[in-house]
Amino acid sequence: MSAGKLEWVGVDVYVIHQGVPNVPKESGVFKLEDISNRGAKVSAEAPPAFMLVDWHRCRYLSAKAPSDAELSQLLGELSKTVVWEKVQKLFRQDGEDKFSKAHDS
Repeated sequence: MSAGKLEWVGVDVYVIHQGVPNVPKESGVFKLEDISNRGAKVSAEAPPAFMLVDWHRCRYLSAKAPSDAELSQLLGELSKTVVWEKVQKLFRQDGEDKFSKAHDS
């Protein structure tokens, strides 16, 4: 059985920040899906009842296949408010997400 085509559908950007980071809700084709800390969703509007670490995952999804230039634009915008540490591209194959979800997703 051959594997289906991979579709690039978003990115996880890992940022270093004290407290819930203030990141753009949108950038080009990317829309912020959620922010997680230690695997649980967090938001600035409803501060979590647990202790945060200073390393957050910001998940951005796109309705169309993004380009590397659009990713660079997102990283440039993020750099204005947070220190980003790494990026992981997210893929879908045969309609199935090939990435995990945060708790409460």
